[in-house]
Amino acid sequence: MVITLILFLLGLASGLYFLIYIFAIGNNNLFTYFWLILGGLLTGAGALHYVIHLKHLVIPKILVMALYPVICACCLVLAVTEFFIIKNGVQRPRPGADYLIILGARVNGTKISLNLKYRLDAALEYYKDNPDCKIIVSGGKGSGEDITEAEAMKKYLLEKNINSNKIIKEGQSDNTDENLKYSLGIIGTKKDAVVIISNNFHIYRAKKIAEKQGYENVSGIGTKTVPFTIPNCYIREAFAVIKYKICGQI
Repeated sequence: MVITLILFLLGLASGLYFLIYIFAIGNNNLFTYFWLILGGLLTGAGALHYVIHLKHLVIPKILVMALYPVICACCLVLAVTEFFIIKNGVQRPRPGADYLIILGARVNGTKISLNLKYRLDAALEYYKDNPDCKIIVSGGKGSGEDITEAEAMKKYLLEKNINSNKIIKEGQSDNTDENLKYSLGIIGTKKDAVVIISNNFHIYRAKKIAEKQGYENVSGIGTKTVPFTIPNCYIREAFAVIKYKICGQI
C-alpha cells in the first residue's frame, strides 16, 4: 500500500504543478501538458497497483522482467542527459570573445520576461570586462509578442547605456537552430570567438547546435532560471536534447 500512496501523491503533485504553472506563468509551451499527462499516468498506476493488491492478482514474471529494464534504461538516459545539461550550464565562458549571441526568450507584448532579463544582465556583466565584443540579439516575433525578441533586447541594452553600434539585431529566427544559423550569417566566419548566452538549462544544446553548424570557437554563459520553472525547463530540455541527438541535429 505504500507504493500506491507514493504513486497517488506523485500524481497529485504533478497535476498541481501543471495547474499552478498555467496560472502563474501561462500556457507558453505545449510541454507544460507533460505534467498533466504524467499526473494522470501516476494516478492511474496507483489505482492499478491498489486493485492488484486488493484482488491479490499475480503479474506474470515475464512482464515484470520486460518492464523494469525499460524503466531503468529510460531513467538512466534521462539522468545522463541531465548531467551534461547541468555541467555545461555552470561552466565559465572564455574571455575576449569577438561576439556575444544572446538567444531570445519570451516577450510579453513589449516587455521582456524574467528569464530573458537574466540573459541580458549576464551579457552586460561579460561586456564590462570585454568591451571590444559585439552583441547579437537573436529572436523573432512569436505568439503574444508585439515586437521581435531582438527589438525588445536591443531596447533593454540601450537603456543600460550600451552603444547602439555594438548591438546587432537578428529578428527572423523562431528557434535555437535558426538563432545560431542566422547569427553565423551575420558574423560571416566560423573562426571568430563566440559566447552564447542563455539560461543554464539551455547552454548544452545551444553549444552542440553551434558546433554542428560549424562554429569553431564557442563557449557559453548559463544564467539562472526562474525557480518555479526549473522542473519544467530541465525536463523539457532533456527530452529536446535526446530528440536532437536521435535526429542528428547535435
